[in-house]
Amino acid sequence: MKLFTLISLLFTLPLNFSIIRYNFSYYGDVIHSAPGLSYAQTFSEKTLEIDMVTPEDLVVYEDEIFIISSGSNALILVNDNFELNQSLKSFEISAEYRDVLFDTTEGLLEAHTTLRSDVVAQLNIAKANTNESMASLIFLEAEAKNLFIADMDALHATLTTKVTSSINPSIIVGTITEANTEFKKIVDLAIAADEAARIEKVLERGEDDVVVEYQNAALVEKQEVLSVLEAQTLNAPMGLDVQHTGIYIADTGNNRIVKLNHNFEVVNLFTEVDDVTFETVDFIPVKITTDSTGRMYVVAREIYEGILELDTDGSFNRYTGVNPITLSPIDIFNRFWMSDAQIDKLPKFLPTSYTNVTMNSENFIYATSLPSTNNSDNMIQLINPKGVDVLIRNGYHVPKGDIQFVEGMNNYVIDGPSRLVDIAVYQDGIYTVLDAKRSRLFTYDSEGNLLYVNGEAGQQLDKFSNGVALAYFGDNLLVLDKELRTVIVYEHTEFGSKVNQAIHHHENGEFELAAKLWEEVLVLNTNYEVAYNGIGKYHLRNGDYEKAMEYFQYGYDKYYYSRAYKSYRNELIKSNFGYIMLVVLLVPASLIALKQIKKRKGRLK
Repeated sequence: MKLFTLISLLFTLPLNFSIIRYNFSYYGDVIHSAPGLSYAQTFSEKTLEIDMVTPEDLVVYEDEIFIISSGSNALILVNDNFELNQSLKSFEISAEYRDVLFDTTEGLLEAHTTLRSDVVAQLNIAKANTNESMASLIFLEAEAKNLFIADMDALHATLTTKVTSSINPSIIVGTITEANTEFKKIVDLAIAADEAARIEKVLERGEDDVVVEYQNAALVEKQEVLSVLEAQTLNAPMGLDVQHTGIYIADTGNNRIVKLNHNFEVVNLFTEVDDVTFETVDFIPVKITTDSTGRMYVVAREIYEGILELDTDGSFNRYTGVNPITLSPIDIFNRFWMSDAQIDKLPKFLPTSYTNVTMNSENFIYATSLPSTNNSDNMIQLINPKGVDVLIRNGYHVPKGDIQFVEGMNNYVIDGPSRLVDIAVYQDGIYTVLDAKRSRLFTYDSEGNLLYVNGEAGQQLDKFSNGVALAYFGDNLLVLDKELRTVIVYEHTEFGSKVNQAIHHHENGEFELAAKLWEEVLVLNTNYEVAYNGIGKYHLRNGDYEKAMEYFQYGYDKYYYSRAYKSYRNELIKSNFGYIMLVVLLVPASLIALKQIKKRKGRLK
């Protein structure tokens, strides 16, 4: 019995040693030996001494942090010491935009009124001059109509061009059209009548009255324009982006996008999208990002066609980055035998909605979306200018947050795939995604390898319970907690810094420096497969294929192991080609010679 117990202890001793290598938190969660990020500090509405009700988005620009709050309808600016710079709840109209909205419109209205008055004056002179021939009166009346039509067309075109997307052009054009309806009717009736009745109908109604009606309508229209010129406020804004071209706010409650300059003045308001989709659906922007030229890429509510691409003037360009729909073989088989009427009754397979977008320095869009019942592998996308997803997914698993999870459990267990709500781009192709379901941060490299996982749900300072946005602030990572109204600052650990530096050297072609750093990473975590693969790539480039195969085997990288093995095999064949050919030639020759010898021996017998 004692011998059996001793043998059992000897067999379980290595297992016990491996178990005590892990540390456990108070709640029994494993504390990993080599996290990439660690908690640095927290700032909140209390430390900033402001009202930050329901913060929705966070953006870093130069040395400032921009936060948008839907509860307080404020744009909050925080400096690099995590102190409040200012909090803005209203924005004045810039002088340039004021000119576009008011001065140009006023000038057009006055010019149009003057032209109308000139035509009426000519008609009145013709009426007073009884000696004027009928032909002259007809000519004047036709000229009045032509001037009116040309003037109206020019006015409408100019208003539509210069004031489009700022305030609804149809309001201006519609009001002006109503003001001129009577004059158009008079001219049209005059044309339709005979020559004598034509002049009578044109001149029997006082044209001065028509001008007065027009001027009154113009005053009403000016009041509409003036109302837009007042300081603008936000209504439940949810999205934000800041670039050198301006500050862009998805003013969700007002169904518009507000563009500010860096003096926090309104330079444009985009309220409408000229696309057939929005004939039945309101334009409700939720998230926004912009490229280096100022083109806007918008995630809108109840829009499944993709990400809206709007030009710098707010005009609609296209939809980009449509999420693919994947049908199972059973669905495809069933639909093959169904009629169109039966297919129409089936539940609709809609592409999943995007949750957030951000732009990298090459004008590629990083986007996150919700999982669907038939596709959870495209929750992270990298969309090029052509609208094609070019995200590399060469890691052990597709980048999508949690890989293993339970389905259909009770209310006490978090089940289902991750719910990714934001993405932040670091450097050298490294990016981090935020899982709001389990309060986790997943960091990947440009090839889709998972570098490290951080984050934990909770009410403590170093945790977040409802993360909605994240952004890199230098080397630090900021996470915005909507529920706790806090921003958590994470910094890279020694392990995370070395991993990032190794990737940086590799991206810059400094493979030897990268390999040395990967060796240092292995000292911190001997089970880190990405480091083994990094060293393997260094040996692969140097032509040491046998050693590269060894490291790729440690890193469980089948793809690069196959490449190294192929090169190793080719090199082995090339270096021994002479011997191989000698064997290839000698073996047949030997067989032939042996056969001939046997024949001769047979003849001798």
